[in-house]
Amino acid sequence: MWATLSSWWAGQVSRTGRPRNVPLVIGTTLVGLLVLCAVAAPLLAPHPPNQLVYRLKDGLIMASPYPPGTPGLWLGTDMIYHDMVSRLLYASRYTLLFCGVAAMVRICIGAALGLLGGWYPRVGRIVDVLLSVWSAVPSLVIALFLIIPLNRLANLTISTIAYVLVLSITGWTQVAIGSKGAVRQLRHAQFIEAAYTLGLKPATVLRRHILPNVRDLLLVEAAYTMGAALLLVAELAFLGFFVGGTTGAVVRGRLEAEPVYAEWGSMLAIGLRERGKLWLLLEPLIVFTLAILAFNLLAEGLRRRRARY
Repeated sequence: MWATLSSWWAGQVSRTGRPRNVPLVIGTTLVGLLVLCAVAAPLLAPHPPNQLVYRLKDGLIMASPYPPGTPGLWLGTDMIYHDMVSRLLYASRYTLLFCGVAAMVRICIGAALGLLGGWYPRVGRIVDVLLSVWSAVPSLVIALFLIIPLNRLANLTISTIAYVLVLSITGWTQVAIGSKGAVRQLRHAQFIEAAYTLGLKPATVLRRHILPNVRDLLLVEAAYTMGAALLLVAELAFLGFFVGGTTGAVVRGRLEAEPVYAEWGSMLAIGLRERGKLWLLLEPLIVFTLAILAFNLLAEGLRRRRARY
């Protein structure tokens, strides 16, 4: 049984006799569903994200939060009467947007340094030193070192941009290492030697022949990087840091923290504070886990597809 399951997962079992890329199928499906939820959030969400959803008992408003299974509220509400289904759907927009921008910046930085470092030996030595220094410190430590002073910024726009920049500059090393190694392998390929014999300059060869051949690698790294960015957002949320911060909201005579952005990180951080209301923590945590798993499966599937060809 386990041998069959392992063979199936490895892509060796197929009715047509062709290898089946199971991670690619599952990853693409899950990522597609995530994107669909983000794009169609206004259509799928039962309520606007900031709408207060009350339930009455004997003519009086019941105290929040409402647990999962409350009639009309599948996943319950938070402390401020926000429907959790609606918040999670709308939160996917901000979270995927912030992490998507961070992933693109990471790819640009890592690819630029990797391509130049792999193609030009002198630049490569400098890149090696930079990679050694930057890789020695965990991404979470770098992010905390940068985000703690930035967290005090009062301007919402500046603090949001600063948060995304912190996500962007902490995870590019793996991209640089992968692209640098790929370029070094391609430097002595026959088609590269042929390009030199035609009189093409090194910069032209790099642009026309090297870059297209590492494009598939960068696509794999982009999926991995997206998962890594989501993981870093979750880690920062566990430590109480998330984009936008909170404002105060008075609910039934008590002051509650209301996140500026409806995004998964803020929901996770608020859930950690509310001990005894386990669903407020578990629901965003499960969504984070599924999203990270989706992008990692997509990356693994793309890696297998690239290795096959």
